[in-house]
Amino acid sequence: MRNMLQAPIEYDKTKKGYFYLDKIFRLPLLFINEEEVFSGYVAMKLLSQYKGTPIYRHVKNIFDYFNNIVIKIDKNSFEKRIIFIEEYSPDFSEKIWNILIKAIKENRYIEFSYKGAWRKSEGHGYYIAPYQIVSKARIWYFAGYSKRQDAISLYCLHRITAIKLTDETFKPPKNFKYTNEDYDSFGVFINKDIKKCKIRFFNESVVYASERKFSNDQVIEKREDGSIIITFSSGQIYEVLRFVLSQGCNAIPLEPDELVCEWKKNIEIIYKNIYISFRFIHFAKLFNGFINAIIFSFSANKYFIVIFNLFCPTVVILIFAISYNFRFYSAIHFGKFI
Repeated sequence: MRNMLQAPIEYDKTKKGYFYLDKIFRLPLLFINEEEVFSGYVAMKLLSQYKGTPIYRHVKNIFDYFNNIVIKIDKNSFEKRIIFIEEYSPDFSEKIWNILIKAIKENRYIEFSYKGAWRKSEGHGYYIAPYQIVSKARIWYFAGYSKRQDAISLYCLHRITAIKLTDETFKPPKNFKYTNEDYDSFGVFINKDIKKCKIRFFNESVVYASERKFSNDQVIEKREDGSIIITFSSGQIYEVLRFVLSQGCNAIPLEPDELVCEWKKNIEIIYKNIYISFRFIHFAKLFNGFINAIIFSFSANKYFIVIFNLFCPTVVILIFAISYNFRFYSAIHFGKFI
């Protein structure tokens, strides 16, 4: 201490111990070197990803305190050299966060209003025992037990609109684990209905998919045409479907049947929407020219122009609807989608 930290200490032979010569001397708060200071600065940059959440302000105060104590690096020289691109994170109020944290610390039920992803209106009267908080892909969730449903569900914090702490307490189960942390890279909630998924990837998706870890048991099979087939286990079929659709024409699911069927349904809907858009544009251009030609020919007859303008849109819609329904039925009937 005397040699490395310049502490004013002396040895007392009678008491066989050391003592401070200066009573107001204090040891440095942080025993860190320059590399550790730099790592702390990088961690502060990482923290910026959590802007908009209540936890950001509290943790930032700690880092600001750390930053004021040890200034051994020129931050300006690294400001533009290390960049973290912020992703969107849904905001939620600090009140929701504080009440939820207190409920978890004290094992107390909470009551709140909630707007689910599949609900058009807000749901009221949720009475839940919160077990776990988890953050994945910049979204905060908590797993909680519902007496009414006798089940564990997952709730997004940003969808909670009103919340209050109750006096009723609960005893959390031992060794509980409801969130998907290490086995399945898809989704947040653990699903015990695990299925084998098999997906074929083409073109630029080959490199992208081969760099991902879908599950601990995944197997990659390389094909002669340059494509790959990845086999893995997952209990999050709809999350897998979302990923496959995000790869466009470069990914085709092969197993399980549930995944393949849902993928086909989505492809049919996409085809239907595309066909409607392009067919309508085609008819609009065609009849626009037709209308202009007729109006030009009969421009002298004002009554004809009024009647034609009222009648023509109805004819266009009828012809378009008949043509579209026939073509779409034919595509499905003859299996042109898959």
